Amino acid sequence: MYDFSLKIFSRRAFLKILALSGVVVALDACDTAQPATAPVLPPTLSPTQTPAPQPADVTARLFLDAWSKNNFPAMYATLAPAAHTKISQAEFVQRYTDITREATITKVVPALTGIAEEGNTATAQFKVRFETALLGPLDQENAFSLVRERGKWGIVWSPRLILSQLENGNRLKLYVTKSTRGNIYDRAGAPVAIGVRAIVVNLWPAEMRRNKAEAQVLAALEPVLGLSQADIKKRYAGQNAEWKIPIQTITPEVAQQNTEALSLPGIVLEEQDARQYPLAAAAGHVAGYVGPITADELGELYGRGYREGESFGRAGLEQLGEQYLSGGRGGKLVALNAEGGQVEVIAERAAEQSKSIYSTLDSALQKHVATLLGEKRGSIAVMDVKTGNMLALYSNPGYDSNAFADRNRNQERTQYLTAPQKIMLNRATQGAYPHGSMQKVITAATALERGGLSPNTPFLCTGIWNKLGYPKACWIWAYGRTHGRISLKNAITQSCDIAFYEIGLILHDKDENLLTDFCKAFGLGSETGIGIEEVAGNVPDPKVQEWQPTDSTDTAIGQDTFLVSPLQVVDFIAAVANGGTLWRPNLITKIQDFVNGTEETVQPQKRGALPVSAGTLQTVREAMKGVTLSKEGTAAYVFEKLPISTAGKTGTAQVPGNRDPHAWFAGFAPYEDPQIACCVMVENGGEGSKVAAPIFRKVIEKYFNVKAPSPSPKGAPTATPPPSE
Repeated sequence: MYDFSLKIFSRRAFLKILALSGVVVALDACDTAQPATAPVLPPTLSPTQTPAPQPADVTARLFLDAWSKNNFPAMYATLAPAAHTKISQAEFVQRYTDITREATITKVVPALTGIAEEGNTATAQFKVRFETALLGPLDQENAFSLVRERGKWGIVWSPRLILSQLENGNRLKLYVTKSTRGNIYDRAGAPVAIGVRAIVVNLWPAEMRRNKAEAQVLAALEPVLGLSQADIKKRYAGQNAEWKIPIQTITPEVAQQNTEALSLPGIVLEEQDARQYPLAAAAGHVAGYVGPITADELGELYGRGYREGESFGRAGLEQLGEQYLSGGRGGKLVALNAEGGQVEVIAERAAEQSKSIYSTLDSALQKHVATLLGEKRGSIAVMDVKTGNMLALYSNPGYDSNAFADRNRNQERTQYLTAPQKIMLNRATQGAYPHGSMQKVITAATALERGGLSPNTPFLCTGIWNKLGYPKACWIWAYGRTHGRISLKNAITQSCDIAFYEIGLILHDKDENLLTDFCKAFGLGSETGIGIEEVAGNVPDPKVQEWQPTDSTDTAIGQDTFLVSPLQVVDFIAAVANGGTLWRPNLITKIQDFVNGTEETVQPQKRGALPVSAGTLQTVREAMKGVTLSKEGTAAYVFEKLPISTAGKTGTAQVPGNRDPHAWFAGFAPYEDPQIACCVMVENGGEGSKVAAPIFRKVIEKYFNVKAPSPSPKGAPTATPPPSE
């Protein structure tokens, strides 16, 4: 029996299916049983188109672009699936990283030069320029294949895509060449740091014992090395008997004189470059030293040709002049086969000859200043006021750079590095201290230039000052005295604290930033640019801290959080002396290439200009002359009968805790035509006039080659030491 309802259901379902297939019009034309009105049908859908395959050159360019950015994972993503089965992403990245490091590659500039597709394969031609730190530019032309799988192009990779020579299992090796380290001299050519040849005496314990020569070797080495047999034995005891154990370094002359003793079984001699520092501890901080490269440092230095076990300048002039002293490293980049044989030289560059440095130091003066502090901690800095050249730079306690060149002085090195006295700290450049009344030079210049004051502006010193609501004393009050009525100019000469409290308050009321700005213009609060390790110090600043009038008065006399380095002080004193030029302190006067017979002179570099007029500078200079020459000067008695005219400023800077103040004296000479400036700072030394000023005088006597005056004849008038700040 025919089921009409089933017929109607099947027909409608079928129509719907056909409509979705786009053939409903033909079906309606054949259907005479359908009503005249056609049903509303869904819109016709277009079939989804398959996207066109990406051209091979797009993949090639993606690979090369990622290479130029050292994006090795992105490069790996462009490889064909078959390449992924041969090398993992981690291995791929490591391979490129290692080759980049070994070849000292700093930049990769690849460019696609051509591509040819044929069916599902393609060949891409490219060129690449490698910029290297050691070998210069390296250009190559190369090619790689691509395959298309499932509509996607991928690169058929092999190591030869990095460098064409890396095929058949070849690997890359860089052999570094270098020249002998250059020397460092003083300004007249006297040696400060020089290269010497040394002989390392090693012992091979197993070889001694195989030849039953241990007792004979120990007896022979005892007089040669200056060590007891027990001490020699201690140096190799407990170590691998098949190792060569370094025992002592000797000179080639000593080795030559003891040829027979040093030829015994188990003694192995090795020649090496060594460093010698003739000024020893007199110039340790300024000469510096060379030391081995650490693993952390090697990462940065590897690309410049340094390798494991090498040394480089670690401090002072050795570090400052490293680029000249070490020369330009050269090398040979080669491809080696699996057996280690050389297949091809890829690139080669000769080492650039090292150069020697002539420093600005005066060796005789440097040795002299090293004797002046005795057991006191502190520093002495001497500068040529016309160039900024440092003639002497000494920090006490000093260290002997030779201890870092001699592997046998381990105990001495350890003492330098760990002593509580902070021996390695260069107090002249890295020491940050309150400078006390040294600041009055800058405060007075600020008041004269921008504070509306004159050299004759009067002040009244009663010993105690209460204008901020609590008492602040002048230093002279401790001696039961006052300065009474005193002019601004004489306040510099006599270092009156109360006058400078008043000046600090006047400047505060005008502009609380004024004094801070002038201090910075005088070079405080920033590094000088000398090129060796230094500190910037701290200038109290209303812009970065809550500011009160008391901050201005403390800043005016160089106390509270005000910190400077002795180098900064000698720099601004030199600027006062020379008419206002603030030099960048300099330690190198010329670089000498003895092989090519050329030299490069280092010109003085201006760091800034003091923001004061010639008249202001003259007032300040005259007041500083009064410090050393007038009867009211705080250090006049120290300079009695000195045949060289001087100008200076004393400073006695209070420090926290129950400790003596820091003693300062800085000045210049001769007064009429200044040649040198000098700053003496003695940590917790006491009063500047009593401790630092006499040392300053001895520096002047040495530099100008004048003898200390004989004691005054009996009955002759002598200067009376005034109370000191």
